[in-house]
Amino acid sequence: MFEKFGEYMFFLLFAPLKRVQKALNQFYIFFKVTGKLFDQCKTDLFRMREECSVITCSDEMLPVHGQDRDMSRLTGETLENYRIRLAMKGIIAEKAGTNEGIRYLAKAFGYENVEIEPSPISSHWAEATVYFVGGNIVIDDRDLLLHELNKIKPARTLLSLKKEQRYRSHLYVGTAYIVGKQMTIRQG
Repeated sequence: MFEKFGEYMFFLLFAPLKRVQKALNQFYIFFKVTGKLFDQCKTDLFRMREECSVITCSDEMLPVHGQDRDMSRLTGETLENYRIRLAMKGIIAEKAGTNEGIRYLAKAFGYENVEIEPSPISSHWAEATVYFVGGNIVIDDRDLLLHELNKIKPARTLLSLKKEQRYRSHLYVGTAYIVGKQMTIRQG
């Protein structure tokens, strides 16, 4: 109904104060001037609200959010993946020290599945191997992944990292056996 704050404030005045022409009405002039200031303030507040959230902020604001979370943008990382990693920082920090936290970290880097296997040697109870299994891989730097993994791992564990890429393909298996003098070949 009203586009400007000044128009709305003038509308709220009771009728005797509105009888004078708008050009001569001092209330209208006052609300027109202050209304521009309030409209600009409203625009700035809405923009500030958008910039405060990692999901809705502009690309220029992402490094500021990264500084706040002590996370710089990694080499080769797209802005959208950096935004996702920044958004997941709280969840990852909350789950740090657990297998679930390691899984969230892998998702932040674009790996779909994570397999965590404890050491098969009983005297190495504090060691585990983490398999990052492929997906939409964002960063493929093993040292960087291991560094980030060691930030959130349980304090007592020694983790080693292995990456695995799985591909869907058809596997043809053929068998041959001889019965008497007849040879039968089947493919399954």
